[in-house]
Amino acid sequence: MTDSNNQTSIKAKLQACRSREDTFKTLVDLSKSLIRLSPEDKTEENKIKGCESAVWLIENKQDGVCHFRADSDAKLMRGVLVALLSLVNGKSKEDIQAMDLANALTELNLGSYLTSSRSNGVLAILDRIIAN
Repeated sequence: MTDSNNQTSIKAKLQACRSREDTFKTLVDLSKSLIRLSPEDKTEENKIKGCESAVWLIENKQDGVCHFRADSDAKLMRGVLVALLSLVNGKSKEDIQAMDLANALTELNLGSYLTSSRSNGVLAILDRIIAN
């Protein structure tokens, strides 16, 4: 599946959720597709500060294109990471910085899942993605 098709598929799944329970089930389902980081990748340098659960993010650039890998100790956050990474993987840093990622998350219908403390963590992840 191409990044664009993957993003469209994830967006469609999340937008189809009609309740908090639907969103929960969809995020758990999405979490299963996240390739887990190795213990060696779970360093303090890669850890996102400000997240309720432990989250690690690694960026690799190849030919100006960003590829992110991420992991979390929380299953639901892994589902959120799948959704987030679908928005930014395969794009240039300039394209990512030009995106309104907060609005893109709203379009993914994650509002019912993102409590204020989880939102702070997601914002910290977005900040790292934009800054790197």
